[in-house]
Amino acid sequence: MPFAHLGAGSVGTIRRGPVFFLLAFARIESQMRALFRSLAPTYGQKLTLLASVPLVLAVAAIAALVALQARALADREISTLETQLIEAKKAELRNYVTQARNGFYFVYGSAAPDDQEAKAQVAQILAAMIYGDEGQFFVYDYDGNALVSPRDTNRINHNWTGERDSAGTPVVDELIRIARDGAGFHSYLWPKPSTGEEARMITYVTSFPSWQWAVGTGVFIDDVLASVATSRADVETRVRRTFVYIGAITLSALLTVFGTGMLINPVSYTHLRAHET
Repeated sequence: MPFAHLGAGSVGTIRRGPVFFLLAFARIESQMRALFRSLAPTYGQKLTLLASVPLVLAVAAIAALVALQARALADREISTLETQLIEAKKAELRNYVTQARNGFYFVYGSAAPDDQEAKAQVAQILAAMIYGDEGQFFVYDYDGNALVSPRDTNRINHNWTGERDSAGTPVVDELIRIARDGAGFHSYLWPKPSTGEEARMITYVTSFPSWQWAVGTGVFIDDVLASVATSRADVETRVRRTFVYIGAITLSALLTVFGTGMLINPVSYTHLRAHET
């Protein structure tokens, strides 16, 4: 026989082997089920989790509403600030041109349209009226020729019709058009005399109609734009901080509610099972 050489103990071991493993697997399966039952949330805990969903949604909606309102309010404040700063620059420019015109109007007012001596005298006065690190007065005739440009004398006696800034905005042609209409403002990019770097400029230009001159001055507003950019960055920081605060409060509330439910519901569930038994 094939198993004749095996003893009785060996045969008994072979017969008991499958039974032993089946019992072991059954014991492990029972322990795993007990573990899963202990980890699974109770009915009360499920209700607690379900009740937390509206709280999360409500807080999320409140956070979004607060953020939108805060950003909208800040945008209005920043726009108002930007408008006020630019209007202050414009008032400053009008004042410069008015003072300059009053300074030599006694020459211009009594001069004939072809009085070259008077033109040269006024051009000399304007060329000397430089202020600050960037300020100057300029003059173009209606044909686009530069007559006064004290901080960039290479432009003088050259025609600049068709000139545009790096963004494609017409410069001299628009200044002449505004002067022909009387007076007004123009904004464009222009290299700063002190650094050579391009920056946003606002210019006020008026006309000397009998001489067909466009006379004006400009001021760079990169300081205004920097202030506005800083204000916008501060707004974004405050909005993000508000989100963090609301999120922290929400998380604390949820942990409190859920923790309380986890502690109370098992006790209630145990009492209910004991009562049913």
